[in-house]
Amino acid sequence: MFRLVSEGWDDVVLCARRTSPDGLRIVCPFIKERAVSRILEAGAGGVEVITRFDLNCYYDGVSDLEALEVLLDAGARIRGKRGLHSKVFLFGGASAIGTSANVTDAGMLRNHEFGFISDEAEVLAACQSYFDRLWLKSGEDLTRGRLAEWRKVVAAARRKGGGGTRSKLPDHGARGPRGPLAASARKPDEYPNQAFLKFMGTAGERAPLDLDIADMVAESGCAWACTYPTAQRPRQIEDGDLLYMARIAAPDDILIFGYATGWRHRDKEDVATKKEIDARSWKSRYKNYIRVHDAHFVDAELGVGISMAEMLSALGADAWRSTQDNARAGRGNTDPFLSYLRKPGMQLTDISRKWIDRRLQRLLRTHGEVDLTRRRFRAPS
Repeated sequence: MFRLVSEGWDDVVLCARRTSPDGLRIVCPFIKERAVSRILEAGAGGVEVITRFDLNCYYDGVSDLEALEVLLDAGARIRGKRGLHSKVFLFGGASAIGTSANVTDAGMLRNHEFGFISDEAEVLAACQSYFDRLWLKSGEDLTRGRLAEWRKVVAAARRKGGGGTRSKLPDHGARGPRGPLAASARKPDEYPNQAFLKFMGTAGERAPLDLDIADMVAESGCAWACTYPTAQRPRQIEDGDLLYMARIAAPDDILIFGYATGWRHRDKEDVATKKEIDARSWKSRYKNYIRVHDAHFVDAELGVGISMAEMLSALGADAWRSTQDNARAGRGNTDPFLSYLRKPGMQLTDISRKWIDRRLQRLLRTHGEVDLTRRRFRAPS
């Protein structure tokens, strides 16, 4: 059997795991907790994984350290290789998969990915040989002690970083010649993540159109963290998701002025400190953080921002993920103007994301970007 696969990768991988639960070998540069947990739960037995140990990948959220912890809890042996890009799954001696899909929800459930599954002896032998060669070149097994050290390094970088700065964390993967399928790209496909529109301000405190965006960014701290109501933890956003930022503005609109990459909310780390509340008293009502990095804001007055009302009028139900899902299901609210009230943010669709990004990139080229390297935009130490 040799079958080409272009969809349903989650089902294909889980079925192969259940059919041959006694051995699993994975080569994959980007691994996330939820996706790898599903694979582990589908079978028992020995697990060996080759992935990237580049801490910048974990900082950016294209991989997460929790996935490595889940693997270690399952008794897996894990090694790291620099420049890794190939994706191979071996299920004992029963079958092999070669795919473009990473072990992430995006790769397994959402992206357009392509590859094969086969139980032919020649294919299995070639894949096993490739894994064996790569395993020997991938250094020592990951230990819990090393993982704990990496967690501290990444957490400290997130607290210190943010804004427009790029992380410069070490790559602990083994050096050596790249494999035949290696590539330098650190992030996978065009949309490996979700996107959200994050609202700032309240209807009772609308910002004037002549408000300088740089001043607003500095005062709010949104170059390093977006705030959410104290009474509710923000659970929707995952590591690597994109947040477009918008301010409730006078006379009656919400204007989009920038974007950043977010990390999921971590209960112990992502809460405003007393010092931060003393500096910005309103944070007592908005204590919960989604920390962000790689931010970009238009260097102009708020009035040049992108009108959310215009977007909702132009796209209708396709503006929000919830209304698009309802429209496709033929039930529930499909009016985008009635969906975002009293909410701190909304999930965008691919359609609305492209609509916003095209206009936002034009504004950034026309007006330039706020210089986030200045001290007033940095996260508190």
